[in-house]
Amino acid sequence: MEEFKGLPGIEEYLASQGNGLPVEVPELQHIADGIVAYCGVTKEQSIRILSLFFQEIRTAMLKGEVVDIRGLGMFLVSSPVTTKNSKKVFAKFRPKQSLIKRMTKTNG
Repeated sequence: MEEFKGLPGIEEYLASQGNGLPVEVPELQHIADGIVAYCGVTKEQSIRILSLFFQEIRTAMLKGEVVDIRGLGMFLVSSPVTTKNSKKVFAKFRPKQSLIKRMTKTNG
């Protein structure tokens, strides 16, 4: 099997997308460890792949698009909520019912 060399120019691509802020995922290291264990790539490569994945989701959401991942759920931006001082927009994740049922069976 050919060694995965990573994604060319990913840093430049990530910097050019979205609002220029890095994607922050609290459990990124834990997810990256799973990718390393199951896919045979390095930790650095798995973090780069995950960064690109979440960056693409964020970029689509900033454009007002809904990102629907089959069997998992949808990432979307809620309608703006006006408060006394500002307008707030929230990112939401709506899990698929099939995912909820599987998680309930596994954990229940």
